[in-house]
This record gives sequence, C-alpha cells and structure tokens, in this order.
Amino acid sequence: MATPSSWMCALCLACTTLVGCMEFGEPGADGDDAAVASADAESGDADADADADADADADAADANREDADNGNRPREAVRGGRDVRSETKVEVGTLQIGPVRDEIVVSSRVETRYSVQVFPKLSNLPILEVFVDEGDRVEAGDLLMTLYDTELRLAEQTAKGRLAEAAKTVESRQLLLEQETRRVLRAERQHRNFLVEFERLEGLGEQGLVTKKEVADARLSAETAEDDISLATFAKSDAEIALQLSVIAEQQAAIEWERAGNDLSYTSVRAPMSGIVAERHCDVGELTSLSENAFRLVDLDDLVLNLRVPQDSMSDLKAGQPVDVRAISSATAGFRGVVRTVNPVLDVDSGSVRVIVDLVSAPGLVPGLFCEARIVTSSREDALLVAKRAVLYEDDQPVIFAVDDDHADDDRASKIAFIAGVSTSDAVEILSDVDGKPVPAGLRIIVVGQENLKDGSPILIVEEAL
Repeated sequence: MATPSSWMCALCLACTTLVGCMEFGEPGADGDDAAVASADAESGDADADADADADADADAADANREDADNGNRPREAVRGGRDVRSETKVEVGTLQIGPVRDEIVVSSRVETRYSVQVFPKLSNLPILEVFVDEGDRVEAGDLLMTLYDTELRLAEQTAKGRLAEAAKTVESRQLLLEQETRRVLRAERQHRNFLVEFERLEGLGEQGLVTKKEVADARLSAETAEDDISLATFAKSDAEIALQLSVIAEQQAAIEWERAGNDLSYTSVRAPMSGIVAERHCDVGELTSLSENAFRLVDLDDLVLNLRVPQDSMSDLKAGQPVDVRAISSATAGFRGVVRTVNPVLDVDSGSVRVIVDLVSAPGLVPGLFCEARIVTSSREDALLVAKRAVLYEDDQPVIFAVDDDHADDDRASKIAFIAGVSTSDAVEILSDVDGKPVPAGLRIIVVGQENLKDGSPILIVEEAL
C-alpha cells in the first residue's frame, strides 16, 4: 500500500522537473509539451498507487478470513470497513419442535415379588443329602434335601400299629353294644308278655276262675322281667361308654400316627414354590436348626420395583402408567414396566407414597439391580425444545441468547429469559418467556460462545449448528 512519504517524494520530483524546464527550456511549444508530459506521468503514478492500495485491502481481507478460520482475533476491519475486534465468535442453531414427556424419576433396587426362605421343620437331625445348589431352577414340590429318618420311621410304624389296635377295640365294643341293645329289647318284650299274662290272670282271679297263687306267680314274673330291663339297660350304657372311650383312644392313636407321619415327611425338604435357588446355607452332615434357613427361593418371572415417590407427585400417579427403567451401572440396559399399585396412604416418616412397578422380564434384569425408574405421567408431541448446551442460568433463571439480525451493520445477541418445562437428556422445553409471551419456533439461538455475552453484544457467526 502507498505510504504518505512516497506521495511526497513523487510530488517533489514532479515540481523539480517542472521548475527545471521553466528555467532552462525555451519558451514555446517545446516547454508546453514537457509540462503536459510531466502531468501525464504524475497521473499514471497516482493510478498505480490506487491499484496497489486496492490489492492491499484485498490481501488484508483474506488475512482476516484466515485468522477467523484459525480461531484468531481479526487483525483489522474486513466487513464494510468496520472494526470487528470486539465481536464474539459464536455457533448458532434453531429452536425445534419435538416430543417431550412429563416424568417422575426415582431410583430403587429390583426386587422379587415372591421370595421364600425355606426352614427345616425338625431340629438336631443330620442332613443326609442335598440335591440343589445356588442358581438351580426348581419346581414346586421338588426335593431339596433329606434328613436322617430312621428313628422317625420306627415311631411312625409304632403309631400306625397302635392305631390298628385301637380300631379293633372300637370294633369289639361296637359288637358288645349291639348285643346289649338286643338284650334290652328282649327284656322289654318279655316284660310286656308277662304283664299281659298277669293282667289276664288277675281278672280271672277276681272271677274265681284261677287261684291266688297263679296270680301271684304272674305278678312276680312281670316284676322280674322289669328288673331284667333295668339290668340290660345298665349293661347297654356301660357298652356305650366303653365304645366312646375306645373311639377316643382310636382318634388319639390316629393323631399320633399322623404326627409321626408328618415328622417323617419333614425329613424330605421340598420346594414350596417354583423359582431359582438364590441362597443355600446347608451341607451334608450338618445338624438342622429351626432358626436358620436352609435355602432361599426367588421367582425371577415376577420382578418389581418398590418405589418411594415424593408426596407432591402423588396426584400425578395412577395404576397402568408406563415406566422406563434403566440400570445405573449400564447406560444401555433399558427395561420396561407398568405401575401396578399406588398406595393411598402417605408415609408420615418419609413424606412419600409407595408405588409398586411390575417389570417385564428381560435378559440382565435380576433382583438387586440398582435402577433409575422414569414414570411417564403425560406426553406432548409439539413441545418447543432448546438444546441444553445453549441454556445458561442466572440466579436459577434459565436464559438463552438469540441472534438479533435487525442491525444493518452487524449481528447482535439478544438475551431471552424463559419459563422451562420438562427437561430431557439433551434438551429443555420452553413454555414461554418470563413475561408469558410465546417464543417462536425456528428462532436462531447461540449454542456455543454465549458464556460471556450480554444483551446486545456484537457477534460473529462462524458456524451454523444442526
């Protein structure tokens, strides 16, 4: 680019030449021609200098663009002749319309709905054999282990024999009762016959047709028959009492036999439910204890989450709501569930409500897995979303910077404080600005470089982010 000193040198040279021609040249045509030639030379030099200046300006603009690409501050103005050294380089994106969901996020461990601890029902008996180990799948009724049963088997057989003897006693007492009952019936029948005969002879005696001795003998026979009825009745009562006692003895014997049979059956420990052997605490030769469980069975086909949800979210919960579950230890392990029950009673100690979530069985979903559960309470398909990286917070107030391109000379940053809705993993929902006015979709917003901006700060857009 031409400098002021070069302009002065050229002017001095032109003046010197003109003066020399005037002093030493002859007046007339020759002198005039020299002056014209000197003026033409001066004009050509000025045009050359102007072209050089334009080339220099273009080189400077290229240098500034190169500096911008390399992340350096502009060395001098390149746009409309303005100084851009105060502009902040930013990347911009746009507000998008997309789906969003209202969620309640709670963490808990996966539990089995059915978990059973298996205790031996007999104590101080040696374990003969164990048939399962941890991780084995069993069905209800499968044999888990057996205990020493010799003495119990003998006790069961003895009780069975006593029951048989008691049953025979009952049978004999029943026969005796039947005999005594027939005896009473015979005595009653004889008494009626003797009584009829006595009444007949007594009538004949009044007529003098029979002797008094015959009437007295008939009376004696009737009285004797009546005594026989009493004796037979007493014997029948004794037989009934004996039968009742024998029946009671038989029932006691049956109870003892049943108890002995139960004790014998308890030596075979069986699975009370179908599931997986989660724990085993026994081995062959050990003595059983009523206070120590031998196994723990779990049902992996019926897993649940036992959640504690804050009370302020209680009104948003209901049975049947979908639940997205993700393992804390794995960013990719996702599972599905549904709310089964919402406890209507609030826990006064924790200020929370209990929510049971049924989980859909899937590989990797096991009891004890620590998970994050997202209960979906509502969803919207047309929410206005802004990328999380574009959001700044000023005293907990979310703000974004939009591109204000209404200025003729440059772009400016326009700060917008907004009311946030649902927050997702990578975006925040914009409900409106703080004044309740809607924020337009498609608005260009600054996503990179907004940290040091203020409202109205000049910006230089270097990239349009997707």
